[in-house]
Amino acid sequence: MPFNLPAMVKRTGRRRDVTLRPIIPPAAMATDLATIYAPVWRIWADNIDRILAGYDPQPLPTGDALTLDTADQVQAAISGVANEFLTILTARITPALRDWIVRAERVHRDKWSAAVRAGVGVDLDMMLGAGEVQETLSTFLQRNVALCRNVSDQAQGRISDAVYRGYERRAPVAEVAKEIREATGMGRDRAVRIAADQNSKLSSQLDRERRAEAGLTQFKWRHSGKAHPRSWHRARDGIVYDSRTGKPVAGGEAIPSDDRAGMAPWCGCREQAYIPLMDEID
Repeated sequence: MPFNLPAMVKRTGRRRDVTLRPIIPPAAMATDLATIYAPVWRIWADNIDRILAGYDPQPLPTGDALTLDTADQVQAAISGVANEFLTILTARITPALRDWIVRAERVHRDKWSAAVRAGVGVDLDMMLGAGEVQETLSTFLQRNVALCRNVSDQAQGRISDAVYRGYERRAPVAEVAKEIREATGMGRDRAVRIAADQNSKLSSQLDRERRAEAGLTQFKWRHSGKAHPRSWHRARDGIVYDSRTGKPVAGGEAIPSDDRAGMAPWCGCREQAYIPLMDEID
């Protein structure tokens, strides 16, 4: 339920503007999410022999002879693996994602409550629940199910391409198997990157939800400090913005709605809750 944190802070006697510490999502949560994603690529890696069991390109014909290769058996195997993945997605991955999201929200809520308590001395433990952020959590679940499908589809496409190119050049089965292993390795690497990115994205979304719930309308941009940052993100470091419009409080160009902290791929910037007590309370 929405509440007025600035008014609660006023009752503590504070009069100085406050910047709450940023909420950094635990790296262990990203590792756990990557583990949930693992079956997306592993099912393809575990079925390479099955996929290639029917791979048998014939030698190029000589003279007037005509040889017709068929990849029907291989394609049937690929389709079979894809169908098995859909079963795993429904029966194992989606429930695991749902459990992970519930845990991630709880971790963020605890960190947010601790940041408020440390920054302004107000205890929110009895006031906060998951109900206010259910829409965000539901959207996040749907997005991650879609990402799992995409990673699998991409691996399937690369594997099919490797097989058909193998037929075209009459490549030995070991060579095609190597290309398929490379395709599944790319799927693994992408799944790990997505897990880290999604862990950060959910935390950033929850930051915005919790600030709005607390009646906070401003934030201070905190740059991630990464080695190769987006220059425009680094330029925002320390600037106070209006949460609703994305415009700097002191004037200037607004942040594009699709470039808030954590929205760009692998963005580690944070939006620190800012309470301008001198302006809003006196």
